[in-house]
Amino acid sequence: MSEALLRSYYQAYNSLDTERLCEILSPDVELVSPLGTERGHQAYLATFHYMTGMFVDVMTPETITVSGNTVTVAIHDSLTAKADVADFMGHAVKAGEELILRVKGEYTLVDGRIARAAITPIP
Repeated sequence: MSEALLRSYYQAYNSLDTERLCEILSPDVELVSPLGTERGHQAYLATFHYMTGMFVDVMTPETITVSGNTVTVAIHDSLTAKADVADFMGHAVKAGEELILRVKGEYTLVDGRIARAAITPIP
């Protein structure tokens, strides 16, 4: 169930399906990322729209490890700039250029939903 939920999450994220994302995320979901900490659907969606407004953002899970209610995912994140981006996490990206990030997602599941997502770069 946990791995299937995360695969469904990435499918919804990559297809820009905000309705499905909100079904998968707890209403008070906490998102911790290099952009800061956000709480709740509205804040999560604001970050989601910020990212998908700047980039065609395709996250591909490489490995998924389940340990109790925690799921850890190694993610290949392909970000193709929609316009020039002067600085995104220390990278300048021209329109049409692809930035590849390797990140780790650590997800806490509560009642079959994602209650917390912590995203960190993998050096």
